[in-house]
Amino acid sequence: MNEWQRMLYDFMYSLPLADQLKDELHKCIVATKMNDVRDFVNAKDILTNIFRDIANGTLTITSTLRAIFTGAYGKDKERIKRPAATSAIVEDNVQKERPVPFYDWLIERESS
Repeated sequence: MNEWQRMLYDFMYSLPLADQLKDELHKCIVATKMNDVRDFVNAKDILTNIFRDIANGTLTITSTLRAIFTGAYGKDKERIKRPAATSAIVEDNVQKERPVPFYDWLIERESS
């Protein structure tokens, strides 16, 4: 284990988790290649989201925690590596003119 993996393991192990999740946690972290802070934060966020989803009942584990984490971590790495040109561009097409004139009923009411 390198220092990033050790820090992640110590942090996640200190959380109030079920014992079976803590047992699987070591396998997840050893399978993760972390070289810098970005990798550490991504792995921490993914594990936190997985544990939150398990606690909420949104996610049920049918295989192993390692399989779920490895898949999620791999998808995150692919998303980061994708070039920015493939991301969606939002254009500001605000329509300045109204197609129908605005009817202000308050002014009409005051004039009568």
